[in-house]
Amino acid sequence: MAAGRPDTSGGLRVAPADTPQASTGHPVTVGRPVLVGRPAGRVAGFLVEYGLPFLVAVLLVPFVITGGRLWPWDPAMIDLDIYRVGVQALVTGQGIYDVLSPGWHLAYIYPPFAAIVMLPLAVGPVWLWRLLWIALLVWAQQSVLRRCGVPRGWTLGLVGAAALVAIEPLRTTLGYGQVNTILMALVVLDLLPDRRRRWPRGIGIGIAAAIKLTPALFGVFALFARRARVAWTSAAAFGVATLLGFVVLPVESLRFWTGDIPAGTSGPQYVGNQSMSGLATRFFGLDLPGRATGVLLGVLVAVLAVLVARYWWLTGHRVFAVALVGLATNLASPLAWTHHFVWVLPLLVAVITDSGLPIWARRVGLAWGVWISIQLPLTVLPYALDASAHYTFGQNLLANVTPLVGLLLYVGLFVDLLRRPRGEAVEAERAAAGQEHGAAAEPGQDRAAEPGGPGSAVR
Repeated sequence: MAAGRPDTSGGLRVAPADTPQASTGHPVTVGRPVLVGRPAGRVAGFLVEYGLPFLVAVLLVPFVITGGRLWPWDPAMIDLDIYRVGVQALVTGQGIYDVLSPGWHLAYIYPPFAAIVMLPLAVGPVWLWRLLWIALLVWAQQSVLRRCGVPRGWTLGLVGAAALVAIEPLRTTLGYGQVNTILMALVVLDLLPDRRRRWPRGIGIGIAAAIKLTPALFGVFALFARRARVAWTSAAAFGVATLLGFVVLPVESLRFWTGDIPAGTSGPQYVGNQSMSGLATRFFGLDLPGRATGVLLGVLVAVLAVLVARYWWLTGHRVFAVALVGLATNLASPLAWTHHFVWVLPLLVAVITDSGLPIWARRVGLAWGVWISIQLPLTVLPYALDASAHYTFGQNLLANVTPLVGLLLYVGLFVDLLRRPRGEAVEAERAAAGQEHGAAAEPGQDRAAEPGGPGSAVR
């Protein structure tokens, strides 16, 4: 049966199996045949795949952030309130960086382009926008899961619902009304697209970077991963979006890009900051040596991530590659709160399902992913005021498990890369391209989907 073609018997779909190995002897693609039950009809399928996690999200969100209520339904979506205040200031002619959200008194700190994109938030009742935002976050999460190879139907719906409950970054992104999962989906739509491509590849990365900067690392990765068109398209999309911000909001754009905006967040030592900067400042303090160490470690992680992700991308393990770059954007950022680590979702999918990865990397990646998902430091460590500045050595170790294990994983993958035959990745990519071309040319065969999407062998 052709890869990705529906089986007509009993509404079951067959996920594609491993393709032949490249001449290097290493698997180019991963995955095993899986029979997946599919509900009959598009409406039933949509309700199972998206409606089920949406219902779970609506019931869960009032309990995520302190101050929410289930009845009458009133979740405390703090960051969504900040977005609304910012765009309402834009509409009324105020400076978007000069207003504070009600109750929590937090400032808008995103680039002006993000405020332009969020303009619709300025009108309509808050309860409606909360529901729509939850729906958008759920769609983004399910889109990522689907493109990472999670089977459609009940499997996709149940995995999505469970992920919302079990994975802290997804749960708190939902609770705060954040944008993290949406930005992840924009990147994944570019790098792991299905056959229904919605825009030229690279635009999603550029828009995500124009909203929150850190996804720009994916443009660098695309260039190294022999996807130059994606890289340059993402750079052009970022430039156009940023230029639009200057045209529409010149004063605010100048303020943002010169750093003349409110701090708006806790400092880097706060235990909720799980980046390399958080690690360095908690161990070495806020003086220049501590901050400089954080920057250097962040750059190191970003470089290592691009290098090792390039190899795994070219050898067909693309979900793993994308997850490595995504988590590196968190670790390399000056501030990466726990809810930013939504990239743990594709990491968990990869290390659980991709049998072609080294067993040690799967085990370390799984342990790291579980740790990120539970965020134990926020549960057992004090974090009020400047508590993190007075941690004991043992408390500091516990507070920094996420960046420490992440650094060890990237270093380990780089050492593993150095031990592999030179040129192996390029040979594997050529072999995979030849297999795909042959499959497309075979009479009666469906053309293989884009790598990483439904119907591809990267499952």
